[in-house]
Amino acid sequence: MHRPGIFASLLGLTRAASNVGDFWVQSDFCARVKGASDDHPVTYTDPRTKQETTHGTAAGRQTCLHHCLT
Repeated sequence: MHRPGIFASLLGLTRAASNVGDFWVQSDFCARVKGASDDHPVTYTDPRTKQETTHGTAAGRQTCLHHCLT
């Protein structure tokens, strides 16, 4: 197989894996909080308990790491 073919195959597989992770594996909490920072905090309301929490940079980085590992 030629390099362009390998590249196209790998690109397609990684995009498919990314979509599976983003839409089937990732939780709503992770999707909302992974972009949080101290300059732009994210407020998350738990749908079950209705408890509202605010998250900054530390929580955003931890959640982004969890997102990448899953």
